[in-house]
Amino acid sequence: MPLIKKFDGVNFSEQMVSELTPDLALLGQGFRCKRPEFQTFWKKGRILREVNAHTSRCWVVHCENCLAAYITLLADRLIATEKLLEEEDIKYTTFPAIKIGLLAADERASKVGKRMVEWALEYAAFTIAPLVGVRFMTVDAFYDKDNGYDISGFYQKIGFMFVNPDEQIPPIHSYRTMYFDLKPLIDLVTRLPN
Repeated sequence: MPLIKKFDGVNFSEQMVSELTPDLALLGQGFRCKRPEFQTFWKKGRILREVNAHTSRCWVVHCENCLAAYITLLADRLIATEKLLEEEDIKYTTFPAIKIGLLAADERASKVGKRMVEWALEYAAFTIAPLVGVRFMTVDAFYDKDNGYDISGFYQKIGFMFVNPDEQIPPIHSYRTMYFDLKPLIDLVTRLPN
């Protein structure tokens, strides 16, 4: 009889994303992600502490009481190296944004990371943007030269772009800042029937 792997056969594109509650914070036993510090953040309670301190909000995808992924969102500002909205006669170089603080996915949960980011983009465009001015989603895409880890390619496939495309590789910091223009999604809200 073949060994059944955790999350086998689960279609994460259909899994519900839930806001973190104290009950859901108990999930995480056996959570395995490529970056061990993201497991530690969860297990040692850092995520819940940040939520309780109102410095970020967290959402999770779980399946049969097993944590598949989590994402944190927080307020941010995008500082651009160029005038991104000059064509719209907006001459700023600093813009309101929502930031993906942490994104962690169990390595056995196929495509759940993509599900979380796509959900976050829709949440920002459809829920947050109608209430407060926000134009972009940002992320500091982690780069770890020593371990051959560069998550920026994942974000590029979703449509994120580098704030500074000419930034040196390896970057000065352990990340490269990226952004996603939410306006096409926000515009969908105004075109949807009530």
